[in-house]
Amino acid sequence: MFLNFAVLLAGAGFAQSLSSQCQSALLNTATSPSAACLNPSGLIELVITSSDSSSIIPGVNTWLYGLCSQATCSNSALQTVVTDIIPGCSTDLSSLGVTTTNPTAIIASIQADYPTVQRIMCLDDTSTSTLCVTEVLTNIQFATTTILLNNIVALVTKLVSGQSTGIPSSAFCINCTKAAYTILSQGLPETASTVRSSISSECGASYTDGQMPSGIQDTNS
Repeated sequence: MFLNFAVLLAGAGFAQSLSSQCQSALLNTATSPSAACLNPSGLIELVITSSDSSSIIPGVNTWLYGLCSQATCSNSALQTVVTDIIPGCSTDLSSLGVTTTNPTAIIASIQADYPTVQRIMCLDDTSTSTLCVTEVLTNIQFATTTILLNNIVALVTKLVSGQSTGIPSSAFCINCTKAAYTILSQGLPETASTVRSSISSECGASYTDGQMPSGIQDTNS
């Protein structure tokens, strides 16, 4: 569920993809003190400075460094953020497969997912002093095409659902991926089970053995 909201936030960069009500709700939420733990100013800067031809990787890196330097969100803060977003974005969320008729269930699900997703986003490769998300995106961009705001949404959706992405294994099968899967299997085992076979077949069984690789720091644990 948290990932569906992440896709929604990523989509904020191109107005044609979101309703005006949802855009307004997201902007209002970004100025709320409760959202500070998500580094909304970094996310807004990422969106504003993105173009149809420029890679979003530098902006993502800046946003994540700001995000990971903040204290993690409390359940109360997450509840406030989600409660503020749902009324204006119900139609947009429905298009992502999220039914908003039971906000309490959505809030509970996001509160359960958030700690694991936050840890994955803040993984750091100490051998290169690079955040893992940045490292993986850079590898993918080098092996495929420029990572733009619009194609990152499609990429994240495919990764989460276990669909084929067409990414060469050399770009994806690195210690960061193994670390991310290990954390996912610990915190969200049902989600991990949906991608286990694709990661194992692409990278090898050792990538899903549940062991943290050396050189990867969990900066948010």
